Amino acid sequence: MENSIWDALPPVVREEVDELIRSGRQLQAVKLIREAHPGPLPRLPDAVEVMCDRAAELRC
Repeated sequence: MENSIWDALPPVVREEVDELIRSGRQLQAVKLIREAHPGPLPRLPDAVEVMCDRAAELRC
């Protein structure tokens, strides 16, 4: 998955986001994506898009 927001997250955060998505906790995953981003706070729609893209990849 190529996304500047996802790419900026530390690997440990990416793993935690994946776990949240797998356990059906998408809202918490979006919150973590936003809070853990090292740059400016990503817009909510952008964080939701990252979560949806990642969820689609995990289903493959």
